[in-house]
Amino acid sequence: MLFNSPSVHTERAAKVRGQTVTVEAILTEISITGVVVMSPKKASIGTRVEVFFEIPAKGYFRELSTTGFVEHFHSADNGYLLGIRFEEVPDDIRDYIQDFIDYKNRLHQLGKKSHHHSDN
Repeated sequence: MLFNSPSVHTERAAKVRGQTVTVEAILTEISITGVVVMSPKKASIGTRVEVFFEIPAKGYFRELSTTGFVEHFHSADNGYLLGIRFEEVPDDIRDYIQDFIDYKNRLHQLGKKSHHHSDN
C-alpha cells in the first residue's frame, strides 16, 4: 500500500525534477496516488517535484509525468528513497497507472500458480 492505494514494486528509469535540479532516479514502487523513487539526492519533506517515468500500459510504453510532494524519505545504500504523493493525477495517467498495476498483479498471480503446480 502506498498513500492508501494498492501499489506494485517495479524497477524503471525515472527522472525527478525539483526547482533547481533534475536527477536520474529509479522508480521502485507505484500506485495511483504516488510513487517511491530511489534518488541520488535527498529532497526535503514538502518539496514539490515533477516525476517522469515510462510504463507499459494499454498496449504501449507510456511516457508519463506527474507532480507531487515529497512525503517521506529514507537513506539507502545507493541514495535516498523518496516517497512522493501525487498532487492531482489526470484521468488518463490514472488509467495508465491502474492498467500497469493490474498487469503486474496478473503476472504475480500467474507466478504464484506456476509455483504451486510443482508442490503436488
